[in-house]
Amino acid sequence: MKNILLFSFVLIWATFSFAQTIYLQDDFEDGDISNWHQIPDSNWVVSTDGAINGSYSLKHALSDTSGGSHITIPLDSIDVSHKIMKWRFNLKNGAFDPDAARKFWVYLMVHDTTHVNGYAVGVNLSGETDSLSLWRLTGSVADTMLLTTTFDWGLNNLVGIEVTRDSNGVWELKYDSDGNFDHLISAGAVKDDYYTAANYFGMSFYFKDDAAGYLWLDDVLVEDASRVNVAVKGFLQGPFASDSMWTTLADDGFLVYAQPYGPSPWNYDGDEIVKHFPDGVVDWIQVQLRTSTDSASTVATRAAFVRKDGMITDLDGYSPVSFSGIADGSYYVVLRHRNHLAIMSANPIALSALTTLYDFSTAQTQAYGTNPMVEVDTTNHVFAMPTGDANANGQIQNDDKNDYWKTQVGAAGYRSGDFNLNGQVQNDDKNDYWKGNLGNGTYVPF
Repeated sequence: MKNILLFSFVLIWATFSFAQTIYLQDDFEDGDISNWHQIPDSNWVVSTDGAINGSYSLKHALSDTSGGSHITIPLDSIDVSHKIMKWRFNLKNGAFDPDAARKFWVYLMVHDTTHVNGYAVGVNLSGETDSLSLWRLTGSVADTMLLTTTFDWGLNNLVGIEVTRDSNGVWELKYDSDGNFDHLISAGAVKDDYYTAANYFGMSFYFKDDAAGYLWLDDVLVEDASRVNVAVKGFLQGPFASDSMWTTLADDGFLVYAQPYGPSPWNYDGDEIVKHFPDGVVDWIQVQLRTSTDSASTVATRAAFVRKDGMITDLDGYSPVSFSGIADGSYYVVLRHRNHLAIMSANPIALSALTTLYDFSTAQTQAYGTNPMVEVDTTNHVFAMPTGDANANGQIQNDDKNDYWKTQVGAAGYRSGDFNLNGQVQNDDKNDYWKGNLGNGTYVPF
């Protein structure tokens, strides 16, 4: 395990992938705390002595002395106003009973390390109740207790602590009195949005001779736990037949295992990849969230699957497309495909972890612009993304035929000139698809 600072990554399973934003993750197994700042110096070490999990924990290094020790690590100037933040860590003390002179706390988010404004959780920030509590700090003073637990911190306690703050400023404190996070007990929730700057994470320990050297921290995680799920349906014109789409690309082994939207004009660096395809997958599709119609307002992008029934799914083939690090709100949803014209929701859609289906296929007015889709079923009035844009420049032009279809005709595989997605570049791609859409363009700004 490694120390990770402000790293957005994609967790890859056999058939499922999701993005996650982690600002700090440290289990101290690498033995390195050079990026942590100590006041005074050399009061903390990474040690195997009494390690909480694994081989190493962060441990107070002094003995037979009194004083105060502090350690912090910078975050990336996070503004938590529109995020759902989560802090997790294990905290352990030795054979001393906390009191007014033996006390400790963890700074969840503070704006600086001298005149501290922010929030901390711990024991006896003010007074000596010995209860695990969440406090607001102003000018380095614990001036407002927000939440407190019934847990009376005593000798030799190992406690798993989880604190969350949602985008409305509602805090929740949970703890596991046996350590780790498998039996968390909630101390309730409270709203406090007085401070929103998360520039540092850290810890303070005040001690007497009998307590010095007997405080450990481990399994630190600070992450943006915001998540919205997008349930959306949209058809591609090319493979549409009757009431669904064919899955020939996957069936015949032409569909690629890694998302194909890395090259220009998509320039998407997502690491979505699978080892096999769920049933019913037609092709990869790109999903964007925007706060306005302008492409500059794009806040998130994912590669996903379009299924034969038109459902756009995450990589398991059935879940809504999940976006981590995105707060609840209203967003324009954009669908982009490698040789079909992009479409965008006509209006912003309210998104959260809960889902309500948005179906592009039911009417032209579901998509932004004037008649931006093709009616593929005139009896049931089903609409789809128009095909024929081989170079993905947002326009169906002669270049798509001359520079792409013409040079690929007769070839099989995952080809941009295969406008009906049957794995073959043939005359019907030009005559039955490209020709009928010639001159059309997307209404989605890029």
